Amino acid sequence: MSFSYTGPRLLLLRHGETEWNRQGRLQGRKNSPLTDLGRAQARQQGTILKQINGIERFDAVCSPLGRAQETARIALGSVGKLPRLDPLVAEINAGDWEGKTYREIVGSDDAFEDSELMRLFLTAPGGEGYDILRDRCETFLSGLERPTILVSHSVTLCMIRGLIRGLLQKDIEALDRPQGAVYDVVAGQETLFTLH
Repeated sequence: MSFSYTGPRLLLLRHGETEWNRQGRLQGRKNSPLTDLGRAQARQQGTILKQINGIERFDAVCSPLGRAQETARIALGSVGKLPRLDPLVAEINAGDWEGKTYREIVGSDDAFEDSELMRLFLTAPGGEGYDILRDRCETFLSGLERPTILVSHSVTLCMIRGLIRGLLQKDIEALDRPQGAVYDVVAGQETLFTLH
């Protein structure tokens, strides 16, 4: 059954860089703290949010994982928002591969395409997988009633963007996942706001 999003506008923030991001480790439901760069990225997101007209009318939601909450404290603090925590927007469970480096998983130091990295999360043994992630993201989107700022994670945000835009799995896997930026998503269209 296909999903059609007709809900309110979303502002999507990926958490800032973490220690494990820097080391090339899959985090999934495990957590590592933001780096100095990650905290700077969260401040950039706060600066972007302050420039959006009507930001005071937005609800705010955050993944319960520590790296997202740390990002939210910094970015949403700049616009006076306290998010509610929602497990529906936690990062995908990457099962047996959580905490492992890409090299440990694939046995190679070759550079990864974004889509290949995304596929690791979606196919991890003992993990959540595409269908379960899709179902919980659909549940989250179906419950939205007001414009919302969402602070979440790489794979989960790609799924949400893909559902809103009606993308196929291969196209969801190929989406970019910048940190320090804000995606403005409404009526099936998205705009990327950065400070660069």
